[in-house]
Amino acid sequence: MTTCSRTGREPAIDRAADTAADTAADFRDAMRRLVSSVMIITSRDDQGQPHGMAASAVIPVSMDPPSLLVAINRNAGLHSVLRRTRRFCANLLGEHQFPLLAPFSQTALREQRFRSDDWRDAWPQETEALPWLIGAPAVIDCDVELDTDYGTHTLFVGRVLRTRCTLAAPQTPGPLVWLAGQRAAVCQPN
Repeated sequence: MTTCSRTGREPAIDRAADTAADTAADFRDAMRRLVSSVMIITSRDDQGQPHGMAASAVIPVSMDPPSLLVAINRNAGLHSVLRRTRRFCANLLGEHQFPLLAPFSQTALREQRFRSDDWRDAWPQETEALPWLIGAPAVIDCDVELDTDYGTHTLFVGRVLRTRCTLAAPQTPGPLVWLAGQRAAVCQPN
């Protein structure tokens, strides 16, 4: 039997014998083996200032109504903004947008987050939009309809208001994906 544990120990037959810390470490290691897309979640605070963070814990919930779930750590700066404003925009990063990941993942680089000319402040014919990323393979604008705290995170379920998808061409880079804590490549069929 193989193990996912970073400690190299065999999984316990009696799960009660595992400590909570062992279980959490094993789970973290198991989840690092899951390939996931990377998104930048954006919003605006009550004063109109943009906020954002990188996230891979984003999943579709339903097609009727169209909805998207994002899990946000309650210690993240974006958390209190979403709780108050009840709106978010999920920007799926393309492989070519990898340089945007560091500013949206590291608090020390927060001031660099929206400096790129790739950000837009409004959708056509709309005055109060959230920051969205030009060239992102997909952009999904949502109103939060449900939120629930679980562990260290809040799960925000947003009803999809609008989407924007970039037309894919043969030379278009694929989505930015993450595996084992680092950038991974997606091989697309020709």
